[in-house]
Amino acid sequence: MGARVLCRHRAAFYLHNLFGEGELHHCMCIWRFVSSLDGAFSGQCIELSCCYGEARVIGELITGREGANYSPGGESWTCAFAPDESRFAWSCGFRKVVIIPWNRYKNCLQSDDSQDADGYELFTEKISIDAGFTVTSLAFGTGTPEEDLVPVKREYWTRFDFSKDLILATGHSNGRIRIWDPYTGKLLLELTDHVQPVTALAFAPDGSLRLVSASKDSTIKVWDMCDDGNMFKTLREHIGPVRGLCWSPDGKFLCSTGDKQKVLLWDMESYHLAKRFSGHYNNVLSCAFSPDGAMLATASGDTRVIIWDTHTGEQLRVLNHMNPPPGVIYMSGENNSVVKGVTFSPNGCHVATVCSDGFLRFWNLTCEDDEPECMGAALEGTSMLNCCYSPVGGAVAVGHSSGSVLFFLAPALVPSLLHLSRMSIRRSLGDITKREDLLLPHTLKPYLQYKHW
Repeated sequence: MGARVLCRHRAAFYLHNLFGEGELHHCMCIWRFVSSLDGAFSGQCIELSCCYGEARVIGELITGREGANYSPGGESWTCAFAPDESRFAWSCGFRKVVIIPWNRYKNCLQSDDSQDADGYELFTEKISIDAGFTVTSLAFGTGTPEEDLVPVKREYWTRFDFSKDLILATGHSNGRIRIWDPYTGKLLLELTDHVQPVTALAFAPDGSLRLVSASKDSTIKVWDMCDDGNMFKTLREHIGPVRGLCWSPDGKFLCSTGDKQKVLLWDMESYHLAKRFSGHYNNVLSCAFSPDGAMLATASGDTRVIIWDTHTGEQLRVLNHMNPPPGVIYMSGENNSVVKGVTFSPNGCHVATVCSDGFLRFWNLTCEDDEPECMGAALEGTSMLNCCYSPVGGAVAVGHSSGSVLFFLAPALVPSLLHLSRMSIRRSLGDITKREDLLLPHTLKPYLQYKHW
């Protein structure tokens, strides 16, 4: 059996390499060979460390406030890593944003003696920004496609040129959006069109510098940063506040979530509504695509996270934050298990969620049972509001109602070669199970659709 498993992994490795060279028919033949070896596609992932139980805190940014005993405005509604993982943007409440260097080599905040993999000293200057208004959302953008980003030192720009390196966008409680130079803290642009608080911001990952913004005014607006921030499209389908936004990895689709159980998928080439997802019983607060765009995770006030097939709208998994799951009447009303944030790991094998019950949960999708692999607790006297994986996947940042941020060590796992091959195919060709020009083994389709792990 061991030899057969070894052959299966070798076959998947060949598939991955051949596919990279565009020889799809060879790949399909190898997949048939893989299926004939064992009749299943369950190449096992290797866990590097068992994190069952409590998730470990590896860093913290503390304001000293308590989240339950102060005037509104001090929340950390959003936190974000730069796409190249060189910086971390901390919205620490009361108009203040701090941009802090992140040591991608050691998976931690940089200190004065931080060094890279070759032993060279790293830039450690912190940039503090008074945003002028209460910050309700933020996002990094770059003119370089995220898949092309490499951790090298660059000649950073000093003039108004969005085509190079990073920019930072902040959304505010008065509906304004401000664009900043994250290297100097200089205000570059102000965008005004929303009439209520900006709840979410997201830059396209394809380097086009399209910025989308969501607001409590029920609209989504698309801005072109290559055209001096021109707002060229407004998307209207929500009938209540829009709560969450996320781009598909290829930049072709956008998911938006909001009140009234809304989960909408937009075609960002035609800017028309492509699909509606139905299944939640309460407001939907957050969303995230898997790294290959094949799956979509949505977090809701109904105590659940649903993982969908992006192309068919089918529910693949339901992650319940109450056990046993409550009834529909409980889920559709106010409760103590509102799931406020969700994020996918870069290898697509884990999902992290934050809930109003005070816990961060890591879910291992390669396991059949839908129980969290490990959990982390919120700071005392405060609640968790959002979470995001670092681009490399070593850490998860969690923003709190007090303005503080905790960094948790993410569970380590080496994906199987079969899974990596599946991600490569889905990222490049989308839902190939619907294509008539490709002959696929019957047993392969459920695996490619993430019905099997």
